[in-house]
Amino acid sequence: MNLRGSFRLMRRNLARRPARTVLTVAGVAAAIALFVLVESLAAGLDRAVSGSESARTLVVYQKNRYCPQTSFLSQSEAVRIAKIDGVESVLPVKVFLSNCRTSLDTVAFHGVPADLLFDARRIDLIAGDRATFLQRGDAALVGEAFAQRRGLDVGDAFRFNRIEVQVAGIFRSPEPIEENLIVTHLELLQRSGAVNKLGTVTEFEVKISDPARGRAIAAEIDALLATSAAATDTRAKAAFLESATADLREILRFGRLFGICCVAAVLALVANTVAMAVRERIGELAVMRTLGWRDGRLMRLLLAESCALALLGGALGTAAAWITITTTRLTLGVEGVLVGFALSPRLVATAGAVALLAGLLAAALPAWKATRAPIPAALRGA
Repeated sequence: MNLRGSFRLMRRNLARRPARTVLTVAGVAAAIALFVLVESLAAGLDRAVSGSESARTLVVYQKNRYCPQTSFLSQSEAVRIAKIDGVESVLPVKVFLSNCRTSLDTVAFHGVPADLLFDARRIDLIAGDRATFLQRGDAALVGEAFAQRRGLDVGDAFRFNRIEVQVAGIFRSPEPIEENLIVTHLELLQRSGAVNKLGTVTEFEVKISDPARGRAIAAEIDALLATSAAATDTRAKAAFLESATADLREILRFGRLFGICCVAAVLALVANTVAMAVRERIGELAVMRTLGWRDGRLMRLLLAESCALALLGGALGTAAAWITITTTRLTLGVEGVLVGFALSPRLVATAGAVALLAGLLAAALPAWKATRAPIPAALRGA
């Protein structure tokens, strides 16, 4: 029998019990979808904390504060920080979040001095213009990811809580976490009812000339501000992001453990399906061996059936995860760090490999037993 004939035989065998085949494929799809979602969130988190500017950026934050809504630093301290040797620029930032806890679809505002924004942050306007943002006190620049998620365009009004802005531009950034932000004028955010604290900021973003001196400069900043109204804790941006996302990493650790359990369930599900199919066809398989089918060829047929089930379920699960990610465009936010789901070709290939491996392992033992059963006993069982 040629390859085409083997394919027809495999398809016919899978169609014998359509309900069982569909349920098996659906189970595999659910497990692979969960695996892809968890791993794409992990990839998004790694992408979010690995921005190109992390090495030469320090974050000055109020000491012993975990939420941006509880950190209040005097805006005037930026002048003192800027005088420290090795500091290139200081950007005062007022942060407002819809939720400080780990939550889906967090809304994050960053209020900054408009005249310092374009020098301090590498943003590329893809719609709108800089002049409109600089001239209007209620104007905002919206990250491309957030604009797509909320369906915003230039000229639209956006309101959250007591903060209302007009979209003056949409931007891209090489820093992934910035593409989910709404950047406003500093004073607008300071005067808004939800965060009304004129003259204060949440943090300072400090660019330094030599990343190797980061710890020394951070210690100097904290010493300088030790006698101010609010003591500070200055860290490299990478360390700050790692600390802020610690809870999210714990969630991901549990998610991955759950994903491993789901893959194990896939193994059991497919193995059970293959074992049931082999038991039902034990006489037929014996006849095929009597007619000259070699054990290796028969085993390959059974393995192919199992792999077909696993790969079909894997493809459907990956497609479901992709549809979920692209249509909802959800982010998971924690303490001001917004993490999107990042589904890459590499992850798709990994999901396919996991499904294929599960199919092979699940069918190995039933297939081996089927080809080792004595033919007379198998024929009597038929």
